[in-house]
Formats: sequence, C-alpha cells, structure tokens
Amino acid sequence: MESVSRGQKATIYPGERYTPRERVWKTLEHQEADRVPAELGGCLSFMMKQSYFNLKHYLHLPIFFKEIDYWPGGTHYTSFWTTPIDERIYRRFRIDFRPISIRFPRPFIPQKLFSDNSFIDECGFHRKAGETYLEFANPYPLERMENIDEIIDDPYWPDPEKDRSVEGLDRKAKRIDEGGYALCCVAPMGGVFETSWQRRGFNKFVEDMYFRPKIANAILDKVKDVLIQMYGMMLDQIGDHCTLVGVADDMGGQTSGFLNLDTYRKFIKPRHQEIYDFIRKKTAGKIYLHSCGNVDMYINDFIEEGIDVLNPVQPECPNMDLKDLKDKYGDKITFCGGVNSQRVLPRGTPADVKAEVIRVIQAAANGGGFIVAPGHIIQPDVPPWNVCALYDSVIKHGQYPIKL
Repeated sequence: MESVSRGQKATIYPGERYTPRERVWKTLEHQEADRVPAELGGCLSFMMKQSYFNLKHYLHLPIFFKEIDYWPGGTHYTSFWTTPIDERIYRRFRIDFRPISIRFPRPFIPQKLFSDNSFIDECGFHRKAGETYLEFANPYPLERMENIDEIIDDPYWPDPEKDRSVEGLDRKAKRIDEGGYALCCVAPMGGVFETSWQRRGFNKFVEDMYFRPKIANAILDKVKDVLIQMYGMMLDQIGDHCTLVGVADDMGGQTSGFLNLDTYRKFIKPRHQEIYDFIRKKTAGKIYLHSCGNVDMYINDFIEEGIDVLNPVQPECPNMDLKDLKDKYGDKITFCGGVNSQRVLPRGTPADVKAEVIRVIQAAANGGGFIVAPGHIIQPDVPPWNVCALYDSVIKHGQYPIKL
C-alpha cells in the first residue's frame, strides 16, 4: 500500500494557495503561508496501531492485511508498534507530510529468542512485548560487559549494509516530491544517547559517563558511526527530495532533562553535531529533532547544533509552555507539537480538543515557524472522534492571517 501512488498530485483546496511542500517550506522559513501545517500523530506522521485501527473503523475505512501483519512477519518493524498510514487518512486531514525511511530487506526475525518470549531485535535491544510498546527487558545486551573490545565486538550491533535496504527509496521519494508533498526522511533508529543506554542500561550507562568514560565514549562512537552510515545510505538516494530529515534522541523526562548541561556537552553534543553536519552535507532538507519531555535546558544547544524543528513540545512538562518557548526561541527554531496528549486528547471532549487547538495556534502560529501536532504519538486511549476534532480544527482555525 503506497502512501502516494504514481502520478498522484497533492490537492490545493479552496482558499489555499500552496502545495503541502510549499506550505511547509514557508513555515520553516518563519513566514506565514496560507494555513498552519499539521503533522499526523507525531514523530513525522505515525500513530499507535490501536488508535490507528480505531480511527479507520470510525471513518469506515477497510483494514488491509498488510497493515495487520506488520510485525513480526512484515518488513515494517518498529518498537512503537506503528503501521504505515492509509493515504486516505492523510488526505482526510490535509496532512502536509509524507514519511520515508530505510527498511529491512526481509521479514523481521529476532536475532535471538529467549524462553520467556523476550528477544534480541534487529537493533540489538533486548525486548519483550508489552500492552502498548515493545518494552526493554533485563539484562540489557551490553550491561554485564566490562571491557571495550567485548562491547565493540558484540554480535548484535546493527550492520546497516547487511540488515537494511534502500532499494526503491529513490523512486518513492521522487513520487512524493513531484506530488507536491513535504518529504520527511524518518530517523532510522534512536539517537546516540538513547540507543547507548538502551543497549547498556540507563543506570549503567550514566555510571559509565562519570566513572568509566572510555567505555561511554566507545559505545557512543559506535552508535554514532552506525547512524551516520544509515543516514548516508538513505540520503544518497533521497537527499535531493527531502524537506525534513528526522533525527531522534530523547533527552527529557516529565519534569527535567536526563543529563546536566556539562555532561550533555561533554558526551552527547559533539556526536549530535557530527551527525547533523554529515546530514547537511547530503541534503538541503531541514533537520527535525524528536526529543521528548522537558528539554528546555537543551534548546539553546539544539539551536547551536543546527536543529531547525523541535518536536514534540509536551505542554504538560514544566518549562515547555508553547507561548513562552515561541517568545524565547521562535525566530531561531520551528516548534512542532503542543497539543495536550496526556489529558485533553485521551479524556477531553471534541469541544475540549477544539479549544486546545485554538490555544496552540494563538500561542505559536503567528509569523510562521509552527506545525500543529500532538504532544506525542497518538496513544491507544485517544478516541477517534478526538483525532478528527484535532485536525478538523486545524483546517478551520489555522488559516492565515490568524484571526482568533
């Protein structure tokens, strides 16, 4: 099921002046387009499988076998249990973005399967199925290793040339670009910090940074090299067509950042910088960072590193008020997100969702530099009528000039 079929062009609806790609570019250049762009679900247009199937049922759209059999039998493996989005949903909500990413060349098969049904996945993570996500299991693959050679020689590190494929990406990217959509190159895996701790264990990896820095640096460099290799494979194929290139590294919790600034700047920032510099050599597309939680303390550093778009802007977190962020950083970075996804989307009424959309548009849309999206991926407990209320409200109230 292709998101954009051959020869399919984006619709310019009555009252609009731009194609989705043109609209997004103006927004990224901090100019007001014809309306505020919207991203579906979060993290460059994904939804949790349960909320996606509920939405399809609500909209009377058929569910295809390929959508159901995406894991573990299909090539679209993701720990978030997401599935490719039906093009009819994108069009129903006038979504401006279409995602594309590196893929597995064969059906997903765990690298190692344990008796408790946990397994080592294709990224070398020890996983076990939870109700919503694939959770991390103990022990972490690198947790008990005590020397650098043993860590670097671990057989479960991803091998991009062997375990990933970019076949056909150039043709798909050209179709999306020529169709007039904003093409988003999705991050092939998490960033250097989150991937390192997910392989080593969070506590153990933080200990490494303070007490075993040689081990921390070795793990971070290994992850950085794998990421650069994956981005190179993708961008050599699609770099000329990209509007956005997604990178991901969750640096914040609900109340604060995970690392103090000195530690971030010593261990993480230089690797981020190297990856982003590499991406900029491959494409004119803007860099879109997904980093959850309260990341206010890092935003100046993100800007210095060259991040163009920050997602998700979780309004439930301290210091992440959208209006305050827009006032402080709005001329330097585009914000994507802002809609309350912990309370309003799952438990509010459609009227509450409409009021929330109006709130975020008032807070951040003037002058461009803002993309409406949930504060995180749409979770299974979000009713489909609230999803419809979100995007219908963007279409109705997001017209420039903003008159709310």
